[in-house]
Amino acid sequence: MDTDEHRWGRQGWLLVAFAMTAWITACRKQAPQARWEWQSGGLAEVLAAARAQGAMALVEVYASWCPTCHELEQEVFSDNAARVPADRIVGVRVDFDTPAGQEVATNYRVMGLPTSLVLDASGKEISRIEGYETVDGWLASLEQALAGKDDYAAVLARYEAKPDDAELAAEAGAVKLARGEEEEGIRILEEVRAKAGAPPKAVFAATRTLGRWFFRVRHQYDRALAYFQDGVARAGDDNAAWGFQWWTAMSLKELGRPDEALALFERLMGEHPGMAQPVGLMAEYLYTIGGDDVRAIELARRAAELGPTDDWNHYLVAVLAERMGDATAALDAVRRALELKPGEAIYAHLMERLQNPAPAP
Repeated sequence: MDTDEHRWGRQGWLLVAFAMTAWITACRKQAPQARWEWQSGGLAEVLAAARAQGAMALVEVYASWCPTCHELEQEVFSDNAARVPADRIVGVRVDFDTPAGQEVATNYRVMGLPTSLVLDASGKEISRIEGYETVDGWLASLEQALAGKDDYAAVLARYEAKPDDAELAAEAGAVKLARGEEEEGIRILEEVRAKAGAPPKAVFAATRTLGRWFFRVRHQYDRALAYFQDGVARAGDDNAAWGFQWWTAMSLKELGRPDEALALFERLMGEHPGMAQPVGLMAEYLYTIGGDDVRAIELARRAAELGPTDDWNHYLVAVLAERMGDATAALDAVRRALELKPGEAIYAHLMERLQNPAPAP
């Protein structure tokens, strides 16, 4: 699955100024920082700071439920903060699930999380980094962006060299959409979906991209639903079907048809008795939409019983228990998740939050 599939302060930097001459002062160097310092506020504030400092702006679009977002925050902006060129960029984190985040996601055509936008001080996009895999890879992409180079150009060049390669075409279509070339992007992606003998991976990627485009950017949930339902049909017994089922339910919910979304999960549980996946999907759906927490935690615990080695099931129990005020149960569950996947950032952050709760206002 891609980056945001449902499994899918003491920061500081010291500027050491050598004030012997104005020229030396202008060439000030920045000492390593213990942790990256995000700007407060939103897009307008970070662009103002970028103008004031003669720097570029980094806008990280994230969500609290996105595991890869937590990995990026921990591994780059905490563990390797000294490697982030803070003399050339100022940054802000934007929560995808807030009105401000939705505005940024729509205006900058954000389809996946995390997405790190590199903007000039006027707000024009220079480049973007979608997802996160490794520290070195992410920082290399950032350096390319700060040098004015767009990683997308390389994707398009590879596609132009091999236009019959369905997997390259699926990447290129997504790039076209991200650049705002909607008509061309949709055309390329539809060609992938219609291509005889195209690898399923490419077809699934093209279908998922189109669904997310209409869901997250265009907010045309009826069209998104059609793509996700088609993805379910095309995937069949492939594991990709679970992600398409999730997005089908989310589309139904946005269309004002939540009963159909719940019925979908009930049907899946009936069709796959004894399987953890549909049980966990319904639990996470209820958690995500802020639904019936009692039912959700029952389902999450059942999913953890059916799939005891799946760390995500235990995490679901933990976040639901936390929301219901049962810190002991939450700690027990997140400890189990960390035993199964040591060092996972999203689990470690929850553990820290549970062990060091914020003081009551």
